[in-house]
Amino acid sequence: MADAVMSFDNVVAVAGAAGGDLFLVVIGIAISVPLVVWGSGVLARLMRFPWVVWLGGGVLGFVAGHMVCADKKVLEHVPALAGWPGVVFSVVLGAAIFAYGAWYHYRGAKARH
Repeated sequence: MADAVMSFDNVVAVAGAAGGDLFLVVIGIAISVPLVVWGSGVLARLMRFPWVVWLGGGVLGFVAGHMVCADKKVLEHVPALAGWPGVVFSVVLGAAIFAYGAWYHYRGAKARH
């Protein structure tokens, strides 16, 4: 089920990136759907290591921070986030989410012992 949902999401992304060019849509889907299915299997095997999950959370935190700092409405109200301060904010947010995942994991491990 997860593969089907991720593949559908990927099809929508490819169609949007293709800008209406049917050839690019077909080629993009032909390349990306097998990559998503194969990649999800690889990630499922890697997720037995807790740090992989923390790293994924950190990457999502970094991307979220970057999106916030690149938003025009946010920059209208907080212009200090433009440029390097926004990068620092994104890195700190990603690192904080990674650290929280590690802390939460080890806190739970201590409670189980």
